[in-house]
Formats: sequence, structure tokens, C-alpha cells
Amino acid sequence: MDKKVIFQRLGVLLAYPLAYAYIRLMISGYGEFYVRSGWFSISVAYPLLAVLFIFVNEIVRRGRRGASVNPSYQTVFWYVMMILSGSTATMGPSEELSVFAMHLCAVYSVLVSNNILLGGKTSGFIPADLIHGLYVKSFAGFPNFITDWGCFKRSVPSEGETETRRKNPAGAVIFIAVMAVLLIISVSLMASIDEDINLFFSNITRWFGDYFRNIELNLIMFRVIFAIPVCFYLYGLMSRSAKSDGEREKRVAQWLTRIRGKGKTVSSTIVYIAAGVFVGAYILFFIKRLAYMLGGFVGRVPDKMLVSQYAREGFFELVGIMAVNMCVYLVIILLGKTDSNGKFSLPSKILVTLLMSESIIFAIIAMSKLGLYYSRFGYTSKRILAMWGSLALGFAAAMTIATVLRGKPHFRAGVIFTAVSYIAICILSGVLMSLSF
Repeated sequence: MDKKVIFQRLGVLLAYPLAYAYIRLMISGYGEFYVRSGWFSISVAYPLLAVLFIFVNEIVRRGRRGASVNPSYQTVFWYVMMILSGSTATMGPSEELSVFAMHLCAVYSVLVSNNILLGGKTSGFIPADLIHGLYVKSFAGFPNFITDWGCFKRSVPSEGETETRRKNPAGAVIFIAVMAVLLIISVSLMASIDEDINLFFSNITRWFGDYFRNIELNLIMFRVIFAIPVCFYLYGLMSRSAKSDGEREKRVAQWLTRIRGKGKTVSSTIVYIAAGVFVGAYILFFIKRLAYMLGGFVGRVPDKMLVSQYAREGFFELVGIMAVNMCVYLVIILLGKTDSNGKFSLPSKILVTLLMSESIIFAIIAMSKLGLYYSRFGYTSKRILAMWGSLALGFAAAMTIATVLRGKPHFRAGVIFTAVSYIAICILSGVLMSLSF
């Protein structure tokens, strides 16, 4: 039998077990699937689920695209990010955020593994890519779990080939059942002779008895039922992505590019004025509050103000300003007019560069306030998460400057930095947590 057909059949057969494992591992009881050693505690449920997802996706992908088609380096990277996101979930600053990141990596890895990203690679279309995977591919692929059972049909032999006799699976089932009964009888007879075998056999029997006595049928039925739509969703995502040749994605990307191009109607003068207002306002703010904002670097706070009050005051507002500045840049590139080559004029480049430079300064100031807070009051998960958010926004501003000045998008570097830095901050969180014990 062709290996490709074998992978197709395995993909269909493993879809429901993967869905059941998803329900079982994601909705587990308190303390289940945890490995503990002193202060150290980590859940193996999330990384195990990630590995199972990768395994099934590779089987489905190879069943549609060829048994010998190995994953690309980009695919391996997102597979690793998915496993690490799950592995560090219980040691990171936010388990919910890590699990959410694991799901995003899972969907994105399926798209990358089948080379069907809207931009051809990681690009500014990443929000559309995720929507495409989370909703379009998955829900549109719901019927695939039914239709793909056709791979079990007997193939028609081509001209010159002899038709092989069809195997009857009933014989194999009967054979295995009979052999299992005979093995139990044989072990029982040996157990009546040897005490060690009898003890081992009794322990096994007791374990199964305890398991079936303590089994919670209502939970099992819940998992069995709810695993059905999950099965259709997961297999639909994998199968429909693996069947895609990428042509539809190219047309969608071209349509999005045309829509974005039609929106560029705002004159350069209006763009200059709007961006200039933001740049000028921040300059005035820096001049007025310079001494106050530099307090975090020198470890001094204004009179009649506690360190905790100084560190908290204005931090989230600074982060909010950085986010607003990124939105200002997005509005400019979406609506501002460009030249025939799609590039901005020199004044626009200068203004955007100044705006993003101010964002970097805001990020540094926010980090200094957080560093002062941390030096006085120690580690908390919220502080380490806030540090990562400031760092990510500052890096995004730096990549924006590089994009504007060089005329070459650096969105991919920003996405990779965000993913890798989050994993690093989760590991750092685990280390700091250990030191606090």
C-alpha cells in the first residue's frame, strides 16, 4: 500500500483520539498531570498536548502532500514555540496567556507547515492569517472528517495490475480476542504455581478493579460528547489546510492589498500635521516632566512620594502611550498617501522616526520605574509580565524605525522576538520564583 494512503488513514483514525486528549488534558482536575519536586511544579498536560497535535498534523499533512515531505525550518520553529509555550505555562507569569499563545502557535504552525500564509511568509497579514486558520479553514473543513473516510475505500487497480484479495478485518479481531483469552488462562495457571506471578497478577487485577470502581462515567461521557465537535474542528483545520494549494490565499492577499491601497487617500499635508502634533506634544511633555521621569534611573523619587507610588504612577499610562503611537503609525500607513513605489516621503519618514524614538524613550522610562519597584519589593508575576510588555513595545518601535528608514518590512523579526522573548520571560519567572522560596 502507498505510504501516502497509510498517512491519510492514520490521520482520520487519530483525529478523535486527539480531540478526546484535548478535552482530557485541557479540562483536568486540580493537581492532575503535575510534576513536583520541592518548589518546582510544572504541568505536563500542555506540552504533551502540543506534541500530540504536532504528531497528528504531520500525519495529516504527509497524507495530503506526500509521505516524504519534511517540515520546513519555519514549521519546526513554530512547533518548538508551541511546545515551549505549553511547557512554561505553569511557571510563567500568566498560565492563561501561555495557553492562549500555545493555541495561536498551533494554528499558525498548521498554516506555515502547509505554506498557505497570505503573505507567503510571516508578514503584516498575520492577524488575517490567524483569522483564516481559526475560523475559515477550521469551520469550512468540518465536512472533511466525513468525506476523508473515503480513503478507506478499495482503490481500483490500474491497467496491467492484478486485483489483490481484499482482507477481512473480522478474522484479525477474532484472532486477537481468542489469543487474549488464552493468554489470561495461561497466566492464571502459572499464577497458581508461582507465588511471584500470582502476586503480580493479583496486583494487576486489583488495579483494574479499583479503576473501574472509581471511574466517573459522567466525566467520561462529557469528554466523549464534547470531543466530537473538537474532532471536527481540529481535523478540519489540518485537513483543509493540507489540501490547499495556496492559490486561494494568494487571491485573498491580493484583494487585501487592493483594499488597503484604495484607502490611501489622506494627503501628505494632513499626515504631516497629525504626526507633528503627536511628536510636538511628547517633546513638551519630556521638557516639563524630565526630572520626574529620570527618578527611576538614579533611584530617587520626588518629595512626599513613596517609592511604590512613584513606580506605579504613570507606568501603565506610558505603556498606553506606546500602544497609541503604534496605532498612529498603522493609521498613517493604511490611510496616508505614498509615491508610485508605495514609499513615504522624507518628511513622513522623519516624523514617524521621531514618533517611534519617543516610544522607545517611553519604554526605557517605564522599565526604569519597574526596575526601581522590583529592586525595593521583589518579584511578582504581574511585574515580570509588565516588563515583557514594555520590552516588546519598545522593540516594535525599533523595528518600525528600521522599516521606515530601509523601506523593507521587519514584521517577521518583531513576531519572532515577541514569541522568543515571552518564552524567555516565562523561564525567568520560574527562576525568580525559585529564588523567592
